[in-house]
This record gives sequence, C-alpha cells and structure tokens, in this order.
Amino acid sequence: MSERITRLLSEGEGIAVEFKECVNELSKSVFETVCAFSNRYGGHILLGATRPCR
Repeated sequence: MSERITRLLSEGEGIAVEFKECVNELSKSVFETVCAFSNRYGGHILLGATRPCR
C-alpha cells in the first residue's frame, strides 16, 4: 500500500476524504460523493475502506 493511502486511512474521513465499503458494487452514496467532490475542491474516495470502530 502506498504511503499516501496509508496516511489517508490513518487520518480518517474529513471534508475531502470519504471511506466507502463497496463489497460487490458501487452504492448510490459513492456517486453522490463524486458529485459533491466535483462541485467543491476535489477529494479522495477510498473504496473497500470502512471507518475504524471506536
């Protein structure tokens, strides 16, 4: 895994980072996030990632 992805995962979700579990297909929320990011300043969507349990 690249250092950049590792850093994004360790920093968690934020205004420009979203985690999407997406097991078998892309959910509607992925497309909503793409649209939201494209209407702002961009961002990173990490597919196959989930929020850590706290």
